[in-house]
Amino acid sequence: MKYIHKFINSSILAYAKYNKDVVYSYTKGVSIRDAIEKHSGSKFFLQTDISNFYGSLNRDNIEISLRYQIDNFPISDIEDYIDLIVYLTVVEDKLPAGFSTSPLLSNLCLLDFDTALLKYANENKLVYTRYSDDLIISSVNDRLDNDIVLKIESLLCEHVNDSISLNQSKTKFNHIGNSFKLLGLNILPNGTVTIPSSEKKKLETLIYLYFTGKDKFIDFTNNNIKYNKESKERTVVEVGTRYITNKLVAFNSMDPEYVNKLRRKYGNTVIEMFLRQSVN
Repeated sequence: MKYIHKFINSSILAYAKYNKDVVYSYTKGVSIRDAIEKHSGSKFFLQTDISNFYGSLNRDNIEISLRYQIDNFPISDIEDYIDLIVYLTVVEDKLPAGFSTSPLLSNLCLLDFDTALLKYANENKLVYTRYSDDLIISSVNDRLDNDIVLKIESLLCEHVNDSISLNQSKTKFNHIGNSFKLLGLNILPNGTVTIPSSEKKKLETLIYLYFTGKDKFIDFTNNNIKYNKESKERTVVEVGTRYITNKLVAFNSMDPEYVNKLRRKYGNTVIEMFLRQSVN
């Protein structure tokens, strides 16, 4: 199944249309940072996400989206295989989170929604970007309120299905001057997009302690990294090491130049040692 999904991704879904002005997830050549850079000139922000993202996309969404894209697929008789593709990529009428085909299919399913919300944003002098299930709307001059949340939910219902909804507990309004993060990044008052300095300091301290003292590494991990201390699945050293790896992977997507700076500071071999653990 893994190889079949790889074939579907590379030979079919890679050719599908999605809204490149909005979508910054599961696409080559763009990153989380690019999604946030578009908001760097704004002052007011809404960040929210879609509840149970993959599970909210059903068989009908997948089939309709694939049939809409038929002319984009480089296979002359692809229409004969749409039902089979749906069969191979949908489980119990839902888009499963574990399939490698699900990310690209989710972008297809939200194409009409992304286009409609972008049109609304442009008409109202707003900025809209999406990274997977995370949606960000921002404004240069006007404070945002719950009306934009209601508009997003209305467009989701109209262009996706009537079961999909926003996660209210993760729906937040912010403005420049407050301390907040967008997809793990800060926008400074001058418009600069950066990784929070506290996150950088924690990562660099852990890397330094990893090589200078096991006891200090363990103490710092215990006091600064959130994890289930009752679990015996991983040692404290493994928890701290995994944190370094995960942060390096994330920061490499957010700000590759910062990771290059770490390469120069600690050595390329050291940084690559941690990054290789992400594929193990």
